[in-house]
Amino acid sequence: MHRTLLIRTVLGAVLVVLTMVAVPLASAETFDSPPSGNFHWKVYDYNASGKALRSRQPFTVTVGSDGGVGFDFLFTPDTALFITSHPSYRGDLLGDLSLDTTIKAKVGVTVTATTAFTYYGEPDACDGGVNKANVRFFFQTQTTGPFSETDYWWANSPTSHAYLQVLKDTGDMMISNSFSGTEWSDFYGHFGSDPAYAAAYDAALRNVKAIGLSFGGGCFFENGVGIDSNSEGSGYFRLMDFSVDPPGVIDPNAIVVPSLLLAPFLEPTLIEIP
Repeated sequence: MHRTLLIRTVLGAVLVVLTMVAVPLASAETFDSPPSGNFHWKVYDYNASGKALRSRQPFTVTVGSDGGVGFDFLFTPDTALFITSHPSYRGDLLGDLSLDTTIKAKVGVTVTATTAFTYYGEPDACDGGVNKANVRFFFQTQTTGPFSETDYWWANSPTSHAYLQVLKDTGDMMISNSFSGTEWSDFYGHFGSDPAYAAAYDAALRNVKAIGLSFGGGCFFENGVGIDSNSEGSGYFRLMDFSVDPPGVIDPNAIVVPSLLLAPFLEPTLIEIP
């Protein structure tokens, strides 16, 4: 089922300097040895206008002997993305992922007993409010010109997301998705398997510039989540593992540009809920 609604969606044009290096053996980020300074991952929250994103650093978390990174949930439904575009992942999590078969992540939440989650928008905006606040995979490719819906792709299958309330109730969960075009949809909800969009999906997959997790609810995948303002609880999200298998490679023909840029877009968004 499709719904067309106005949604605040800020999408970034991720632009990274490329150099030709050997393909690394690693295919996963286990966060066992996170850097002591700036992390390779960033959290992006909507600002007060709802039309731009501000970034913040995650922090180190440990569950038993398992290392990870996490961030505090806000008391407003503003957290949209938890992604990386760091050059250290070139040829691993970033680059040409067209040969990859699977993307996986181990996600969880640590919250107090009274914590309840919410998302930006009407609570019954889609399917009678069944689609609660959730986290799912996201990637984007090079964006060098005007906005293009096929620069941005969200995992869109039953195994590609986790509901935050379920994570609270049942514990950490492994989410996964193949890179088949049947399981990814773009900014307007068109699937990568659609003949009209298959070439664009393949091109995006061959030049991934940012990858990670997106947070949303209702009809939408990146409208922002947070802790319900009526809740007396608090807590944080954690990412314990993130991998693509097999790892990506570096495309020597990819566009060479210098930095990470974020640009706001406010567009009618068409999303299909699995």
